[in-house]
Amino acid sequence: MIRRPPRSTRKESSAASDVYKRQELNPNIFPMRIALANRYFEEFNYSSALPHFMYVAQNSEDLELKSLALSQIGWMVHDSGDTATSLNYIEEALTISPDSLLAKTYFGIILIQQEETRNEGYEILSLLRTNPILSGDDLEIIEEILSIYEN
Repeated sequence: MIRRPPRSTRKESSAASDVYKRQELNPNIFPMRIALANRYFEEFNYSSALPHFMYVAQNSEDLELKSLALSQIGWMVHDSGDTATSLNYIEEALTISPDSLLAKTYFGIILIQQEETRNEGYEILSLLRTNPILSGDDLEIIEEILSIYEN
């Protein structure tokens, strides 16, 4: 006998499938593509997220979306262990959108983890900590990271 997943799982899978189908029919609706990519990203399904972020980074004229896509690509590359390449993506995101909280946060986190750039990363994250736009969850993550590296 085949067991069905719980209803909520079926509904979520169906919703994800609907978003994917709509995105396939409308590949240049970049916010929808970003939403789908972020869904995969949050599930750590980077192989599914990457093509969507790359598409936006290469094709969108919206600088905020392009910066977001480059930031997410940079973080995925960092997670794969390639710090130098990840910093290239994140620096490009900051070039496009210097005020991007996401790119600044990723940049600070990556720099603070490296002994030779720890002070720079600490300064970036300390400045971000005082930004009133930062969400409570992001502030909590930044404070946790800063507490690890405080002397």
